[in-house]
Amino acid sequence: MCGRIDAHDPVGVNDLIKALGVVIPGDRFPPRYNIAPSTTLATVCHKVDYEVADMHWGIVPHWAKPGQFERPLINARAETIHEKPSFRKLIARTRVIVPVNGFYEWRRSDGDKATFYFHSATRDALALAGIYQINRDGDMQCCLITTEANKVMAPIHNRMPALIPQEAMQDWLQSEDTHVIDALMQPAADDSISAVEVSSYVNNAKNEGEKCIKPL
Repeated sequence: MCGRIDAHDPVGVNDLIKALGVVIPGDRFPPRYNIAPSTTLATVCHKVDYEVADMHWGIVPHWAKPGQFERPLINARAETIHEKPSFRKLIARTRVIVPVNGFYEWRRSDGDKATFYFHSATRDALALAGIYQINRDGDMQCCLITTEANKVMAPIHNRMPALIPQEAMQDWLQSEDTHVIDALMQPAADDSISAVEVSSYVNNAKNEGEKCIKPL
């Protein structure tokens, strides 16, 4: 799964999404090193044109009865996304990019838990693949897509977020071809991300700052 992200550098993020002709203003992208679900994310979607949108991380399907979901859905598995009632319309019509500087995952073994930070091996930002909806109150909600882990991720966790290459962002946001969409929901190339172990400081979602990504 993907349950914690880092989005602290608007310069790196804007360099990534410049291919779409949009800019996330600094006041909509304050440094946040330890973002947990239920908070608001700066995203890029396509309606009439490409645009920046603030979305709540976590969706509750329109058809859900009150109390049916204990928590909003924050991740969708690529392998079943076309089948699940919660996601199948969204993956066909309303896809989104969540530009970040990195994400976190935990390796659990024999009761111990080690924290790792994953970041791009070649750029200052990553484009996480997602889907979104507008709920009954008019709020935009998004959900991140996960896929099988690549060789960098596998020793830590068996799932990872689907990463969209810069050159494929337009296809991800606009294509109506299921084959194109599915081809982008694959494990990232092994040389595209790097991992570094960080301290348990990031485990508490209330903690913030550069200490979150500082290598041990």
